[in-house]
Amino acid sequence: MRRGGFTLIEILFATMILATGLLSLMVGLSNCAQMMSLSKEYQDAQFVFSLGERCFPIPPNDEITDPEEDERLNIDPVGAEEMIDELQMEVSREKRATFKDFTFERRVEEKELETGEEDDGLYVLRTRIAWGSGKEGYHEELVRLIRKGK
Repeated sequence: MRRGGFTLIEILFATMILATGLLSLMVGLSNCAQMMSLSKEYQDAQFVFSLGERCFPIPPNDEITDPEEDERLNIDPVGAEEMIDELQMEVSREKRATFKDFTFERRVEEKELETGEEDDGLYVLRTRIAWGSGKEGYHEELVRLIRKGK
């Protein structure tokens, strides 16, 4: 005689389905939180980039005589806090603490020419924003071409 209810196999199978669904939900939430944190860091990096561009503007092409030696173009790593001080910006302590690990750096390199390519006077300008340190360090780099003045 059969009684109403679930068998042990049915209960175990339902439990496995629920556990898999719950695990998937937790992984999704974890990835979402990580993406939000990383998004904030990239937004902060964009702010530091704009600080660097305001502190160290790129001169017009006709003022550039030797890009690789020009001190206005080649900038050693500078902390975001230093740039905030230089621009005399009013920034809260909490916001300053956010930017303490961010650095701005800019380098000029001669453009590598392809075989048989004529020199067009272009140079590669690499602007790099770095934050974090060690294995946890991140960076974002913007590459532009500039031309040496006549």
